[in-house]
Amino acid sequence: MVAKWHELLTIPRLVALLLVALTLPGQVHAAARPSLYQAEVSGEQTQQQWQREALQQVLIRVTGQPNIMQQPQLRSELTNAASYVKQFEAVRTEQGNNVRVLLDAQRIQQLLREQQIPIWGGQRPELLFWIVEQQGADRQFVRQSDSVWLQSLQQALNTQALPYTLPLYDIDDLLNLTETDVWGGFWQQIEQASSRYRVHQIVVLLLEATGSSAEPGWRLTALRQHDGNVLRDELEASTELDLMAQYAARLSQQLAQQYAILLTPDVQQQAVLQINGVATLADVVTLERRLSDLLGVSRVQIVRHAPAETLFRVTLQMSTAQLTKPGV
Repeated sequence: MVAKWHELLTIPRLVALLLVALTLPGQVHAAARPSLYQAEVSGEQTQQQWQREALQQVLIRVTGQPNIMQQPQLRSELTNAASYVKQFEAVRTEQGNNVRVLLDAQRIQQLLREQQIPIWGGQRPELLFWIVEQQGADRQFVRQSDSVWLQSLQQALNTQALPYTLPLYDIDDLLNLTETDVWGGFWQQIEQASSRYRVHQIVVLLLEATGSSAEPGWRLTALRQHDGNVLRDELEASTELDLMAQYAARLSQQLAQQYAILLTPDVQQQAVLQINGVATLADVVTLERRLSDLLGVSRVQIVRHAPAETLFRVTLQMSTAQLTKPGV
């Protein structure tokens, strides 16, 4: 599939990413994508407390800003948290009683628009994680489903609503990639082994102990490829859960800087999107529906469908600069 924007200066990579995602086959070993506007919080607190916590969790998630609640306007809105709750249900877990809360997406988007805060919607790249832990001189892939590292990472990514894929570590993976390749950052081998998963970005996580048995500690080195560059982060924490929570929050913040958009309902712009390779009318209708669901798109019309190309006219609630800004 090839996507082109007419009436705009350049092809927005954000939209191209989304269109490619719509047509990719099912991901291998991919996790279900959590709802952006659903939160799960402890039920061992008052109703007012869990409502406030749920709203705060979602506001952080859809802005990608860990410190967003420091803004006075949003902090004061916590007193109205009940008005954002659409439905909730009690959930029993091994850790205790929780409450699963669905919040009103339109009201939250309106709140952020009024405060001129960019919103990070469903434009979230699929991430593939290769994880290696070093214990002394021994390095091993972290691949057991009951691993505290994997469980902590999955919990942290779900909290931030970051879509991810975990390698199968089957014979194909293990023949193409070793722990040493990953630890050494040999990206040619990493990319070759990752190609079967057809994700948007590849992430390498390197784990090593820094403390003692009396005072445990861990260091995480995260490497991520973006636009031909390798971005590096280093974090330390005393527990696996804290370390992965810190990392997921930082990753979410970095990605939100690329993909979040500032909605401008008063500025309605139109563009024509040309997509090549949509074979059937049913595929066209599916694509039209999914385009309509994208944040910042208020209307989608099919202009022409032919075997060679399909044209959509889209009405946008964002500026041209938002579409063509660097990093999107």
